[in-house]
Amino acid sequence: MVEIGFMKDIELNKGNESSRFPVLKSQKVGDCFIRVTLDTRHAPREGKLPVAICFHQQGKKWYYHLDMKLTGDEFINVCKATGRGRVPANFVGERPYDIKLKLEAEFDKYYDMVVSLSRSKRLTIPAIKTMITGVGDEISFLKVWDAECKKKSIGTEANYRAAKNSFVKYLGEIKGFRITAADIQKWCDSLVADGISKSTIGMYLRSFRVAWYACEKLGYVLHTDYPFGKDDELVSIPKGNTRKSFYLTVEQMTELYNCFLEKRYPEEWDVDWKENTHYSLGLFLVQYLGNGFNLADAAHLTYNDHYFQSGKKSFHFVRQKTEDRSDMEVVIPIIPPLQTILDQIAAPPIKGSLVFPGIYGDAQTPSDRRKRVAMENQNIKKRVRRLVKSMGWEVQPSCTWCRHSFATNLTHAGVPHNYISESMGHSVDSNITNRYIDAFPLAQQMEFNSRLLKLNDDADIMEELKGLTPEQLKALIAMVKNV
Repeated sequence: MVEIGFMKDIELNKGNESSRFPVLKSQKVGDCFIRVTLDTRHAPREGKLPVAICFHQQGKKWYYHLDMKLTGDEFINVCKATGRGRVPANFVGERPYDIKLKLEAEFDKYYDMVVSLSRSKRLTIPAIKTMITGVGDEISFLKVWDAECKKKSIGTEANYRAAKNSFVKYLGEIKGFRITAADIQKWCDSLVADGISKSTIGMYLRSFRVAWYACEKLGYVLHTDYPFGKDDELVSIPKGNTRKSFYLTVEQMTELYNCFLEKRYPEEWDVDWKENTHYSLGLFLVQYLGNGFNLADAAHLTYNDHYFQSGKKSFHFVRQKTEDRSDMEVVIPIIPPLQTILDQIAAPPIKGSLVFPGIYGDAQTPSDRRKRVAMENQNIKKRVRRLVKSMGWEVQPSCTWCRHSFATNLTHAGVPHNYISESMGHSVDSNITNRYIDAFPLAQQMEFNSRLLKLNDDADIMEELKGLTPEQLKALIAMVKNV
């Protein structure tokens, strides 16, 4: 009987598959063989066997059972099916050829998963098992998330950990990587029900997204399973309130610059507080005049080759926030007001040394340096806010406002948008040609950045002269001659 003969084949194939046993489809990725077959290791009495994707690498096998069981005869018929021929009128169920197409589609899915995994890490049976089942012995989504938290600055790390803790609070300790869009939506619904703001939810989801991308890069999740998007089945990340109003005008920044120049601080402040405020105000203005770079960039800024090759007229750096995923370079023109500030609070220009060593202090490790930057950020915010309050301003600026102010004020001054983007370290165009073209010469950068303050210099006088009519110019010349 056929079934008995098939069972003999099963006996022969226990522990060592024979070429006589039918394989529906087979492919190789690296040294790993993948095939659609029957799992014959534990043959049941009724003859029905699990259809499985078998992964075979260096003598090790792992069978991933699909949601289907077939007898030996049924599986052989499926393997042989061509889709030709008539189907009996009284036939009930799926045709062998229909089953074959379904199993081939399943095979293609898991084959693509292994190919994707092979591009990001060395193939092993445990790695394949973790990717497919979402369960690993030593690694999990939450552990990857933890690792991503540790890479961030002090403030960002705290936000990322708050997001992870919230995730665990509502969804529990997920052991593996199997997290669906439905799980994420459940988390969001719980946050909304507890009155968590849209901005906070957006921040939490963006933190989760960073962890997802890290897992995808490691090969533990697939991009096809990405849970975010605009489709009904996916989760949409809400946008918080914009910070477009979080900036100081050119007039306000000019007033702060004049305060710095004249050391104009309230008389009732003690000497130490005045000195500390002077230093913090200087760093605040440096961030504004320095193309809106953040304090981490200022702390890491050095007197490098570019500084000296430009005649001490510009700084050059790659933003700390994006240096691991971008080669976007930033050039800061040192306009006269910026140089004035540097003369008072920066270190002497020694090649290779830090421009503002006081930010890092004696901190040596990356963790300690991040803490020092965070502490200095708080000092600047506290001191500048107290200063503007003494001036009667109804604003609460922080270092973040410097970046917003740089972009907003240059936009209002009519400076080209691509210059602003390039100056802030944002990508303008991926065209490789841009790497070989100096789109904005230093002289033009100086002119653009001079619009960040309103000072009575020759440039302002020339601008005013341009606006005069011929009659007004003649009258002005006559008046000068009579002086």
